[in-house]
Amino acid sequence: MTLDESARRLGRIVWFERRLFEVLGRWVASTPEPSVKLALARQSRHHAGHAAAVEVLLPETRDHDPAALVATTDPTEAARFEEVEARAGTEARLRSLVDELLPRQLAACEAFLAEASPVRDGPATRALIVVLAEERAELTNLALLCEQAT
Repeated sequence: MTLDESARRLGRIVWFERRLFEVLGRWVASTPEPSVKLALARQSRHHAGHAAAVEVLLPETRDHDPAALVATTDPTEAARFEEVEARAGTEARLRSLVDELLPRQLAACEAFLAEASPVRDGPATRALIVVLAEERAELTNLALLCEQAT
């Protein structure tokens, strides 16, 4: 993976984490179940922390503007987030997270780790290992909430 590819992938991970923070945070106000409301609020803050932890690792060079790197690499991804955010009902929202969004982010992080350079990407690798552990735990917890909602 080149420095440019590494930068683009990390920027996309930050973008995705920010969007998860925003979407989950917006859902908190309209979620009636207290346990789900608390889980969404907690996970929203975790995603904000993940975005911040990875964002500081974006390269800042003559060719790389960290702010410009924070973007999706898939033009349909932004539309997909808009669609998911508009979903009503706790079960539909949880299913969106469990079946769509979190698996996509886990796959992106795992793909980055598989192709990362031990030297150049060492700090990003360490940060993503923590992000992955937290997101796997989140996926498990949300899947349990999803089962309870059905």
